[in-house]
Amino acid sequence: MKIFVADDDPGQRLIMVEHLLNAQDDISEFENGKDLIAGLGENPDLILLDIEMPEMNGIEACRMLRELGHEHVQVIFISAHDDIQTRLAAYAAGGSDYVVKPMLPADLVAKVDVARTLMARQASFASDIQLARQAAFTALSSMGELGVVLQFLRNSFACADSDDLAATLLRALAEYGLAGTIELRAGKKSKAYSSQGICTPLERSVLRHAQSMERIFRFRSQMAINYPHVTFVILNLPDDEDRVGRLRDHLAALAEGVDARMVALMAETERRSQAQAIVTCAGELTGALDLIDKEQTDHRLRLLTLGAAYLDELTRAFVGLGLSEQQEANLYSLAQRANERTSAIVGDSSDIALRLREVALKLGRLV
Repeated sequence: MKIFVADDDPGQRLIMVEHLLNAQDDISEFENGKDLIAGLGENPDLILLDIEMPEMNGIEACRMLRELGHEHVQVIFISAHDDIQTRLAAYAAGGSDYVVKPMLPADLVAKVDVARTLMARQASFASDIQLARQAAFTALSSMGELGVVLQFLRNSFACADSDDLAATLLRALAEYGLAGTIELRAGKKSKAYSSQGICTPLERSVLRHAQSMERIFRFRSQMAINYPHVTFVILNLPDDEDRVGRLRDHLAALAEGVDARMVALMAETERRSQAQAIVTCAGELTGALDLIDKEQTDHRLRLLTLGAAYLDELTRAFVGLGLSEQQEANLYSLAQRANERTSAIVGDSSDIALRLREVALKLGRLV
């Protein structure tokens, strides 16, 4: 420790120094409170302070050093006064302990040891506070950084194609203060994007090379992240290793979100393609049914015309056949029933066409 001994009695100072001196302590002596205050720039840890001194007494010196901001310095008053008023004045001035003269060396050493222990605890407490503050700051920073990921995921759902998705990802990277290049892949097709605008041939070659690396690869201030449908290369990682560690996790989450959205976009494209194919087939089916309706109508009219003409010719043929009236009636009845059965067959095919048309309409509504 850095120890100050302030007493106007040289003999008293010598006694205290002899009992306190060890290889690990740095002890400085002062004759009065004024000189002690002048030496505070050395930042003492412990002050052994007499009360009755010329120019500035110990009470005044203690009060002034506290006013100057030396709050953590342990101050042990050493005085011949043993009254309550002096003790209260020492306490009010900011004293830590009080020893009455004449003192036993063992008592002084014990008081100093208590001060050492208290200082160690204060240092540990201050360290714990610093660690807690750092942990709180890290947690707040991480929450803010995680918010970028969550916002990106929300925005990505509205991206209709890879261009929108790449622009959304570049904005998220910019919120982290990062710049880089991106490649999005859908099947055999791929597109490259850059924070600087148009992706240069060199940037494209770096992206192709990065695809052959592991999932997350770092080289100095650069980092490459690979997923099946996305690769991006960060060019300007910060110097803060703690923040780089957090960013590594956040960037991996962004890449996973991009990859999932690319899979969804490809599925949506496939579904749109299938829907368009169904629309085309439904239209072709409707056209074919229209043609079938027209041909069936023509066939029905022709069959009716042929049936009527056949019955008429049959009736005229009866004149030369020499048939009885009953025979003529039987033949005419047979021909008429055959004509009716033929018309019924045509009607059945019309029902099939109607059911097919209903199927076509349902397909159209589904699409």
